[in-house]
Amino acid sequence: MRNLLYLFLFLMVWSNTVPAVMLGFQVPQFTLVDSYGEIINLSDFRGKYVVLEWFDPDCVRVQRHYEQDTMRQLALNYMGMDVVWLAINSTYYMDQEDNIRWQDIYYLPYRLLGDFSGDVAKRYDVETIPQMYLIDPYGTLIYKGAFESEYGGYNSKPFNYVQAALEESLAGLPVSIPETIPSGCYVKYPYY
Repeated sequence: MRNLLYLFLFLMVWSNTVPAVMLGFQVPQFTLVDSYGEIINLSDFRGKYVVLEWFDPDCVRVQRHYEQDTMRQLALNYMGMDVVWLAINSTYYMDQEDNIRWQDIYYLPYRLLGDFSGDVAKRYDVETIPQMYLIDPYGTLIYKGAFESEYGGYNSKPFNYVQAALEESLAGLPVSIPETIPSGCYVKYPYY
């Protein structure tokens, strides 16, 4: 009986340390509402590559990417190539009006989804934004991490990890850099 108790305690502790999203495995499905009230299921995009971009309009790093037009341009480059781009806002104090405003300011051609409870972000282990995920047509995670490398010093131009992962995947190759560490702002989860 004592061994059974130890096993149970071990499994309880271990189960909380297993990441929700792992490279090479199926991603958790979700249903969210976009900025225009349409219900979006991740499973609707089975058979296509899906880029998930976590963003927060108040994050300086996110603002820089949008002011430099890097996110929008990359999404536009892959339109019509069986690639779907979904941006998710998990900032607890925002709402769909904030997403609509962001979409209008930057003329975004992709859907902005509201996850203001942070539930989906937590299931995907999102801690820092911008944070990117690339899912293959079978629903398997093939890239997670930063949008691009930091620049400065000897890096005069950042390396775009998402673009590289998309190019390799679309060419039928494995992603050579499947995971990086994102840097930016912490996700602002609700306090409850």
